[in-house]
Amino acid sequence: MAKQVERMFRFSADTDRLLSVLIDEDYQHAREKAQGALSSKVDQVERTDERLVYKVSTTEYAKGMTGVDKSKTEESQVTYEWDLKRKRAKWTYAGPHGKMVSVQGELRIQPDGDGSNLTSVFQADVKVPLVGGKIEKMILAEVEKSWDRYGKTIQDFLDR
Repeated sequence: MAKQVERMFRFSADTDRLLSVLIDEDYQHAREKAQGALSSKVDQVERTDERLVYKVSTTEYAKGMTGVDKSKTEESQVTYEWDLKRKRAKWTYAGPHGKMVSVQGELRIQPDGDGSNLTSVFQADVKVPLVGGKIEKMILAEVEKSWDRYGKTIQDFLDR
């Protein structure tokens, strides 16, 4: 059964400014680097006044039940689909474990007084008999540890 974590961040920037950072290509690369990617590439798939779709491809050291294996790398791709008017995105991860691991989430920007809130939802579903739940917990524990780096990277771009 899928497991989920959610975190809300508050920023002093208005929602338009926060959205402009979150869809910025340089921010995408900085976020991936802060999360441990060795390299990243951003490809825009579609852009209209209301919708933006892009894919972020990364190369990272391999990860498994025993942790990070620096002797090999893995390729992954996250597809972001933004509703620019509602300032919401859904994203899906595709990685080396194929359909055995389903990771997806949402980003929601909402006004909050003179600033804005960003809610980030992260969901993992690992379809491996007996150990799937344990792997999900490990994935989400890593996500929980990365929230501060994630928020700091956004703030660094807002401060530019």
